[in-house]
Amino acid sequence: MKGRRFFRIQPVYIHRRRGIIIDMLVVQQFTTEPHACAYLPERMAKLEYSFAMALAAQEYEDLMNKGYRKFGSAFFRPVCAGCSECRPIRIPVENFVPDRSQRRAWKRNADLKIQIGEPVCDAQHLNLYHRYHAAQTARKGWPEQVVDAEEYEMSLVQNPVPCVEISFWEGEILRAVVINDLTPNTVSAVYHFHDPDCADRGLGTLCVMHCIELARKLDKRWVYLGYFVNGSPSMQYKARFKPCEIMDVEGRWQKM
Repeated sequence: MKGRRFFRIQPVYIHRRRGIIIDMLVVQQFTTEPHACAYLPERMAKLEYSFAMALAAQEYEDLMNKGYRKFGSAFFRPVCAGCSECRPIRIPVENFVPDRSQRRAWKRNADLKIQIGEPVCDAQHLNLYHRYHAAQTARKGWPEQVVDAEEYEMSLVQNPVPCVEISFWEGEILRAVVINDLTPNTVSAVYHFHDPDCADRGLGTLCVMHCIELARKLDKRWVYLGYFVNGSPSMQYKARFKPCEIMDVEGRWQKM
């Protein structure tokens, strides 16, 4: 594949944790060539990818605490030269207090039906995903993206760790979706998308609020929101869920 360097590594890593053997089966790794950053376009980005066909939930939590994220079986981290602005961010569930606008978003969407279950790939999900991305391309300059059912399933449905989809319905109309990975101590929000024609509902805020509510119900300590990138308009919403913690360049969690 042009722009990517593939090589084979040892197919099995075995780690011991508290007397339990946790197996992570990594089948392939590559590092991308430098390319324009999706968050800070004036900078160049470089990502390190690994593909794990087997990955324990605790092991993925350990990887998140080392700065990794994942879609499906592909986990990755930025390895950009001269830039470390992609900082993992998380919300301590017990201490979270919604602000006024977040409370309004919760109340404004009380009419929606909430479904929690396994991730789904169907025509409604794909249509909403594409409409959301088209709107973000027009509003924020996101790269154009067309994802077919197979790609959607590989990124958001097929998963080596437990995962949950929260979907939001107005009657029979799908309005929003948020996919979450579950690890022993976290709900990790993988991706969310929502109806661009319902901007007044605050559906993006609602998705994160329900991730926090899910974490409370499952007795998880944190909600992980992926990377926060200072200076990227698309990432600023994450810092509005307070209190929150951000990982510093030494890998330590600090209050933001």
